[in-house]
Amino acid sequence: MKIHLLVILAFLAISYTGCKDSAYTPPPPSQANTYLPETAGSTWRYRDSIYSEPTDTATIAGVKIDTLTFTINGGTTDFNGRICYNVGISSIQNGPGTAYFFAENHTFGLFEQVTPFGLTDFEVLVDPASAGYSWVSAPTLNTLLNGSPIRSVNTIVEKNIVKKVGLQTFTDVIHTSVNFEINVNGAGFHNIAYYDFYLAKGIGLIEKDAYVYGNLNETETILNYNIK
Repeated sequence: MKIHLLVILAFLAISYTGCKDSAYTPPPPSQANTYLPETAGSTWRYRDSIYSEPTDTATIAGVKIDTLTFTINGGTTDFNGRICYNVGISSIQNGPGTAYFFAENHTFGLFEQVTPFGLTDFEVLVDPASAGYSWVSAPTLNTLLNGSPIRSVNTIVEKNIVKKVGLQTFTDVIHTSVNFEINVNGAGFHNIAYYDFYLAKGIGLIEKDAYVYGNLNETETILNYNIK
């Protein structure tokens, strides 16, 4: 059973209205030599390719290309006790936005606005877990989606690999996956979205591939970076 994407978007937006800014003492940011640096002033620039697919509510003619710039701005946000470092986003197509990086108890991840789901919690890495390690988390602060249980099954697929992105070659890369699953009417969990993440040590995210209902929806590849 496919859930209407507008219902998903509305639900996830409501799930994250209870955040608060800077009313606490944040932990130190993850450092420049990690797989997801949070050091103030660090920047990453990506080519973002978005593809049309059968589940889109509005047809995209061909591939939509954007350029995204992420900058750690030094601010922090508390999502129900999960303290994040704010990341300003500049998009040529969509203007400014914000993502949120977190690192706690060896778990690294981010909150990000994701088409078509809205603000989404990705746990992308448990370090130093080995390849093949999997864990379950919630992609929203509410584990129900439209009355049905939803979960994220996260896996470390590969470690210490070499990854070529465009003309750049990166070493000491970890490949992880995030699989969103829903259980409708007790029929068992099934996939609604799948993501591949590639993270390079001392750099951060170098590529993200997103699949919705089995179709490639988006590819985000790094162009350049400056880690402070």
